[in-house]
Amino acid sequence: MSDLEAAVSTWRHKPFPSGSANDALDELHADLALADTWVAEAVIPFVDHGTFQPAQVDVIGETRKLRDRAAQLGRSSSGEDKTLADAYRDYAALLMHVYESFLTRASSKP
Repeated sequence: MSDLEAAVSTWRHKPFPSGSANDALDELHADLALADTWVAEAVIPFVDHGTFQPAQVDVIGETRKLRDRAAQLGRSSSGEDKTLADAYRDYAALLMHVYESFLTRASSKP
């Protein structure tokens, strides 16, 4: 199994983190959902059909920002909010890994 296949398998089996009543976390949740869509729209057609069409946004840069926002919220939160912020951080890191693996695989494909 390639790194891309392993990353996609992990991503597909990882539940998307739940939302929050905390406004800052809820905004992050919405932004994370958008990033998840960017990754899905680029990676799934490539994995399923070999179609390479990267997102029109800087997915790596944006997911890095989301990961950093989540980490910052986690450091300033406690209890359920901290747990959720940490889940967002981990999910953003997973999205980044999936997309980086996609770009690496696409660049090495003949």
